[in-house]
Amino acid sequence: MDVSSEIRRSFDLFAAGQLDEAAELAGAVLAVSPEEPSAHRVLAGVFLRRGQLDQALDSARRAWEIDPSVPEAAANLAAILVEARQGEAAEQMARRAIEMAPDFVSAWVNLGLAYRCQSRQHDAVDAFRQAVQLQPEHHGALTNLGNVLCEVGEYAEAAECSRRVLKMRPGMAAAENNLGNALQDLGKLEEAVANYQKALGLKPEYAEAHNNLGHVLGQLDRPTEAFTCHRRAISLNPQNDLLYAHFEACLVTASFASVDDNLYQDLLHLLERPTVRPSYIIRPVISALRHHPDFSAIVEGISFNQQDSEIPYRDIAEQLSTIPLFLRILELSPISDLEIERMLTVLRRAMLAETIERKTEEKVFPFSAALALHCFTNEYVFPETEEEKEAVEHLQEKIATLVEKGRPVPPSYVVALGAYRPLFEFPWAEKLNQREWENNITGVIKQQISEPLEERSLRDRISSITSIQNTISQSVREQYEENPYPRWIKTSLTYKSRSLGADLTGSPLFFDLGDYTSPESPDILMAGCGTGQHPVCIASRFSNARLLAVDLSLNSLAYAERKTRELGFSNIEYVQGDILELGKIERQFDLIACIGVLHHLGDPLAGWQILVNLLRPGGLMNIGLYSEIGRQDIIAGRSLIAEKGYSTSPEDIRRCRQDIIAMAEDGDNEMAKICNRYDFFSLSECRDLLFHVQEHRFTLPQIEEGLKDLNLKFLGFEMRDQRALKQFKESHPNSNALTSLSLWHKFELGNPDTFRGMYQFWCQKS
Repeated sequence: MDVSSEIRRSFDLFAAGQLDEAAELAGAVLAVSPEEPSAHRVLAGVFLRRGQLDQALDSARRAWEIDPSVPEAAANLAAILVEARQGEAAEQMARRAIEMAPDFVSAWVNLGLAYRCQSRQHDAVDAFRQAVQLQPEHHGALTNLGNVLCEVGEYAEAAECSRRVLKMRPGMAAAENNLGNALQDLGKLEEAVANYQKALGLKPEYAEAHNNLGHVLGQLDRPTEAFTCHRRAISLNPQNDLLYAHFEACLVTASFASVDDNLYQDLLHLLERPTVRPSYIIRPVISALRHHPDFSAIVEGISFNQQDSEIPYRDIAEQLSTIPLFLRILELSPISDLEIERMLTVLRRAMLAETIERKTEEKVFPFSAALALHCFTNEYVFPETEEEKEAVEHLQEKIATLVEKGRPVPPSYVVALGAYRPLFEFPWAEKLNQREWENNITGVIKQQISEPLEERSLRDRISSITSIQNTISQSVREQYEENPYPRWIKTSLTYKSRSLGADLTGSPLFFDLGDYTSPESPDILMAGCGTGQHPVCIASRFSNARLLAVDLSLNSLAYAERKTRELGFSNIEYVQGDILELGKIERQFDLIACIGVLHHLGDPLAGWQILVNLLRPGGLMNIGLYSEIGRQDIIAGRSLIAEKGYSTSPEDIRRCRQDIIAMAEDGDNEMAKICNRYDFFSLSECRDLLFHVQEHRFTLPQIEEGLKDLNLKFLGFEMRDQRALKQFKESHPNSNALTSLSLWHKFELGNPDTFRGMYQFWCQKS
């Protein structure tokens, strides 16, 4: 056998995409010459194309070990290590290839990819530039340079890279898509649409281009077209989290007039992705479910005037147990829908009655368990009758007796009690946790016993970074110790992290940061981190971030620590502390995020000043403050609470909610607005929404004055309501208008729901 000739043939076959033939020929060479490195390189390439990453690594390493003097072997191994997300090892191998062959373009490209794998975007830019300098027509180097330039916020140059690639390869769909991405980040949305359409004309099955087109169409307020694009994207690539993140954004305001057979499955897949926050899509999910024949029949069929004995719980629960989408949304989030809340309240009562009478059957357990999980998540916000309270007490005594005697506890008992009371609070909870349970209630045991017990353990390990002396701070701490806020199950993680600068200057924010240079490893302070939802989002959003997350409540911090460990983040440090005392920690930060916290201080501007003092020159702040205009309904709700003298006990919060619901149904517009808020549908969030011990509200002129006093430059709002943003831009086409708080104030006066949640904005220290 002429080994050299056969090796050349195998490389040619590989280049032609004839993988089986290339592998067979390389194998034949190795049978004769086991130490032939080029044959191992061919196999490495074949394995990589087939998605067999471990085998590809083995073959590439073998090629390198046999002859470490060959730069191609080192570069090849570097490329495969990048695919394996082993950035440091890939960097080492790429550097070895460059040491042997300084003008080896592919080695420079692989070095850039290795840097990018480590989120070292600026180093990646330098490596790709070197590759382009060595070979200006190398389309791979230009493509990668353009991609990473987008990540660091150099969108105009990124667009030029894609244009150069298209001159060399006019029919390259990926280059058209990349150009569309750069144009989108430049705010040239119509031009971006044209490029995405060109990409899809060249490659109709291009999932990323469908997604990107949908994302831009959404920004252009073309929701129907955007929805179609996103569904097409996820059908082509159902494992890509970025596609689901954009699909979620498209769905936030969606309401369905009709539903096709695949939509329920698409929404179910959506709920399982790490980039999706269930609370954002509750209403679209419920809108879709109302078209489900069984679900709609149950909702319509339950009469709230019926006697409990007339509710056919077993039949209804069995039907609901066959609707996976409904079960999953029950498990993941409170449901902000009064009609569904009433239905669940009735069904919970019927479940309890059947459980006491030992009528419960196995086939109803999927729904019963989901209901127990749901009630724990909404913290038992549903109203209870006196009969229910007595039955719950009776059920609890039954379980206690059975546990004491070491006898089996019927799973139906556990599920029914868990739908009314958190199981971990009972003295026998740990004994239940030690027992073996069938699959149908393991989730209930885990959520209501195992995880809270873990949080108790974590609570004792959280350190304090400051004292808590302020009277108001102490009252706020007490509130969140009693009601950690919010009790979240899933949140939306960013698909791919970016530098601070790239994130803020790119789509959809387009902030002007001037000559700001992003730190490679930003130090971030989360001032008031609650139960950790915001810190993990920030940790996934910004490259190489190091987070210090501070909160008053140890119970909130323990919840945050557990969830952070569950999600695998290791770059967040949770500590107890008071914003008013943080000036003593003698640290500086590149970014300080304080969302929904300052307005709960006795003197919000004083607390804000303390945070500004901790910010490096040129540093960034992400601030969230309540709007006076946007919270007129909450002002009315707080007046009602003061008038009727409601306490913050769970019972009084439930009673207050029922009064608000009754007033809304009688035509009170402000109460109806409260009922339309997501936060109204769980106990801790309702307490935070209406019963908070300390609340300030602001107008935009007040914020403008505060920014001036604090020497902060307003950069812009971070808005989920793209329609309001579009309306503002149409009224004020000048790009400078987006940073004019006086214009935004006039806009809010005419559109009072614009900042109904809060003002969430970015600013920069001068």
